[in-house]
Amino acid sequence: MRARGAPADPGPGSLVARGVPRRLLAAVLLAGAMSSAVVAQGTADVPEPAPAPEPAPIAPPSPPPAASIEAAIRAIRPPDAPLTWAQTGVDAKYVFGRPAHLDRAGWARLAAAIGIGGALYAVRDDVRDFSRDHYDQTPGQVLDGARLMGRAATPLLVAAGFYVAGAAGRSAYRKETSVVLLENLFFASAITGVAQRVLATERPRRGDDIEWFGTGGGHSVSGDVTVAASMLAPIIDRHLQIDADDSGAVRGWKRFGAWSLYGTVGLVALQRIHSDAHYLPDVYFGYLNGLAVGRMIVDSRRGGRAWRDERRARRVEVAIGPAGVTIVWP
Repeated sequence: MRARGAPADPGPGSLVARGVPRRLLAAVLLAGAMSSAVVAQGTADVPEPAPAPEPAPIAPPSPPPAASIEAAIRAIRPPDAPLTWAQTGVDAKYVFGRPAHLDRAGWARLAAAIGIGGALYAVRDDVRDFSRDHYDQTPGQVLDGARLMGRAATPLLVAAGFYVAGAAGRSAYRKETSVVLLENLFFASAITGVAQRVLATERPRRGDDIEWFGTGGGHSVSGDVTVAASMLAPIIDRHLQIDADDSGAVRGWKRFGAWSLYGTVGLVALQRIHSDAHYLPDVYFGYLNGLAVGRMIVDSRRGGRAWRDERRARRVEVAIGPAGVTIVWP
């Protein structure tokens, strides 16, 4: 025990007992207290960070214009009809059975087309003589080059090109164009073969005889022009029709492409007359055959002529108002 008033005995584990001077211990404690005060003061002086500004609300993206939507839909356009043999049978039935389902307007168009061809027989000899008299003035190389479109291999290659493009781009619509090209070639060629048997005519270089139901066949419908014209409707009606959202450049390009095709087939017809292979009515009926059959096939796959009549109704609009007559065309 320690006496009253005696200093406390530091325990054996205290710093004093270990020989640490009291003054040094006091200095260390004082330094620790001062550093704590400084840290506390520094923490109090640091201003609180300002709250981050709230991000501005992001406006929802505006919907694409209707023209872009329609263009995208056409880019992935499905076929007009199934790509099956059954549909080919439907197309054949529509083409060869079309005369039985003509209305009054249809019969009028058919009669006009045949009447024009019949009238050309009255001048076929004059056209032949004119062609012979001006043989040297005709650009034969241009006509011979255009005749390549009348070769049977040409529509076959074009059909193969559309099919490959459709397979590469996963476009069933382009594949369908290939099918329509082949159907048009075979159907129109069959009609040409029958017509040449019904009305057998000689080539101009051999004579001018005309025989009904000739046993040896004839040339009353040009096969070359039929083949060339069989490519018109599948390409023009399916890929070169002007749409409402087309720009001016696109419209011009489509018109140029369509009339270039029409004109090239016309050059094929002119070449057949120039080479003394066909009379004028022969090439006329060949042109009419290939074009008409192709349009009927396109109509068959689109459910009839309604789409064509609708486009024709929109082609020219005439409005009569207080300011006068307004004519609008696409």
